[in-house]
Amino acid sequence: MADQDNLNDIIERILKGSQTEDDIEQLRRSLAVSDNQIVSQLGKYNVNIGEGKDIHIGDRTYQQWNKEAMKALVKAIRETSGIHQNTQGGDAAARDIDKSITFKNCTIIQLLAKDSNLGNVSPGLLNKSYFSGIPLESIQQAYQEALPPDADVWNLEGNDITQILQVIEEFRKSLEFVKQLSQDENIPQEIRDKLSGLAEELAAKKHSGDKTKPPTDFSSIPKGQLESYLIATIERCDDDNEQFLMNAWLIIDDSLPVNDLSKFISLLDKDEQQLGILCKFNEIPQQLNRFLKKSLRLLRGKQYQLIIEVFLPSDLIGTEVDRWKISDPILEEITLGIKYPIRLRSLERLNLDYLDSYLSDWYKYWDRVIAVLHNEAVQELFEHLKEIESFNWKILKNNLQYKIGLKVTCAPPKAKIKDLFKAILISTTPIAIWTRCDIDIPNFDQVTAIDEVLSFRPLCHLCESVRQTREEADAQTEEHLGFHLALLWEDPHRLTPNVMLQLTTPGQ
Repeated sequence: MADQDNLNDIIERILKGSQTEDDIEQLRRSLAVSDNQIVSQLGKYNVNIGEGKDIHIGDRTYQQWNKEAMKALVKAIRETSGIHQNTQGGDAAARDIDKSITFKNCTIIQLLAKDSNLGNVSPGLLNKSYFSGIPLESIQQAYQEALPPDADVWNLEGNDITQILQVIEEFRKSLEFVKQLSQDENIPQEIRDKLSGLAEELAAKKHSGDKTKPPTDFSSIPKGQLESYLIATIERCDDDNEQFLMNAWLIIDDSLPVNDLSKFISLLDKDEQQLGILCKFNEIPQQLNRFLKKSLRLLRGKQYQLIIEVFLPSDLIGTEVDRWKISDPILEEITLGIKYPIRLRSLERLNLDYLDSYLSDWYKYWDRVIAVLHNEAVQELFEHLKEIESFNWKILKNNLQYKIGLKVTCAPPKAKIKDLFKAILISTTPIAIWTRCDIDIPNFDQVTAIDEVLSFRPLCHLCESVRQTREEADAQTEEHLGFHLALLWEDPHRLTPNVMLQLTTPGQ
C-alpha cells in the first residue's frame, strides 16, 4: 500500500500525466482495502466511499475499484485540478478521458489494459499477412468497434494495417478485433470461417495463458478436424545407393505450440535403432506403408486430415512417392497419392549449416505465402520455367527472389535436377510444382493444365488440388497429368524434432 508521502507523489504524477503502471497498481490496492488516509485525501477530488462501500466519484456510483472506477478517478483528479481539457458532454464521471490528452508514457486506458488480467493474449499473435484480402473498410470498422471508446488513437493513420494491429494488441483487444471481422458480411464466407477459427484459438489462449503458439495460418483443414502429419525422412547411408536410413514421426494435432516437441510421436518400434531403419531403396515404400498403418492406429477414433511429408535428397526429389502402393482393407492396395496429400521436402533444409545461413530468409518467404494463402489467382506469384535444357540456375535464383514459388512446365532431366534445386534452396523458395515427364496427349497444353491446378482453388488448397488431380488420373487408363505431377511444399515451422530441438535451444 502507498503511504501518505507516496500517495502525494502518485497524485502529483497523475496531475502531470507522468504516472507509471506501478503507481496505478499501488493506488488501486490501497483503495481496494479502503485505506483511510487515501480515502480522506481523495475527498477533495469529489471522491467518497459510502458506508456500504459504494464508491462515489462525481455523480456516478461504482461497486468496486474496477477499470471504469479507476478511469473515472484519474479523470476526477485531473478535472478538479483544472488540468483536464476539452471535456465532452455528460456528467463529470461518465465522460470519457479526452482523446487529445496523451500522458508521458501512455494513456490511462493503456495503463489499465496492461495492468489488468482482462487480456492474456501475448503481443505479436496477429500478423498483417493474416488479413490480406480483407477490405480496408472492414478492418477499420472492426478496429473502431474493438477498441475502448476512450482509446488515444487520434494520431493513428487509419489505413496503416501494421499500426492498427499494433494498437489492437497494445490494448489487448486481439480477440474482439478478430470476432468483429468474422461477423462482417462484407468479407467472403471462407475467410470469415478462418477468422472464426482464429478467434477460437485466441479465446483458448486467453483462458489458458498459452503464449507460445502463433495463430493459425489459414490452412485448408476443415473446421473441427485435426491437422495431422506423417513426416518421413529418407537419407543415404552410402555412395552406392545400396542402403538408406528411414525415420518417421506422427503429429496428431499440429495446432499445438510450434516448439512443443512432445507433439512428435516416433513411428519406430522401441527395439529399432534410434536413428532410423536401414533398408534398400526398393523397400522404402513398404516401410512407409508400415509407418502409415501405425499412424492410423494412433489416430483411431479421431476426426482428422492426414498429410504426408517426405524429406528426400534433392537428386531423388523426382521419386514417384505419390505412386507408391499402400495396403487398404477393401481394395487390398491403393495408390498413396490418391488418398493422401503428398508434400515433397528437401532433406538439405534439415542441415543445420543450411539453416544457420538461410532460415531467416526462409521465414520471410514463408510469410509471403501466408499472406496469399486464401487467394486463387496466384499464377503470377510463381516463376515460370518453360525450358530447362539451357537454363541458368543463377538467373533462376535471382528471379525467384520476387516470387513465392516455382512452376516448371517441362520435365526436368535428371542431369538438371541438381542445378534446379540449387536455385530453389539458395532462394529459400517454399513451393514448387512440376511435371516429372512431358505429357504425350494430342492437343494437350501442359502450361494451361498446371495453371488450372494452381488456380482451381485458393492456394491453401493446392496440396488437395494436386491430390484430386491424381485421383482423376487413377480413374482412367489414358495418359494424364495427375500421374506425373509433383509438389514441393516447405514450411519452415514444421521440421523434424531433432532439428527443432536445435532451433529452440541454441548452442546445444
